[in-house]
Amino acid sequence: MDALFNSVDSQLVLLVAAIAVVVLVSQLFFRILSVGLVPLIGLVAIVVALQYLFGITPRQLWFEVSHLPQMAMKFFNSLA
Repeated sequence: MDALFNSVDSQLVLLVAAIAVVVLVSQLFFRILSVGLVPLIGLVAIVVALQYLFGITPRQLWFEVSHLPQMAMKFFNSLA
């Protein structure tokens, strides 16, 4: 068994392992990128459209988003 391991070139094994790792990591990276890129493009499109069509700045939008829980509580309290 030791003769089998000694006859294999360790540099070749390292090269094959490195290629396999690069392929797997790149597949993982592209899957994460494809899943996360679509919502990001949607958010950017909404912010740009609000800014250029209605004059709403990203700061104003963030203010409204950050105060959304308080507005929701006021709305639900007014229903009761």
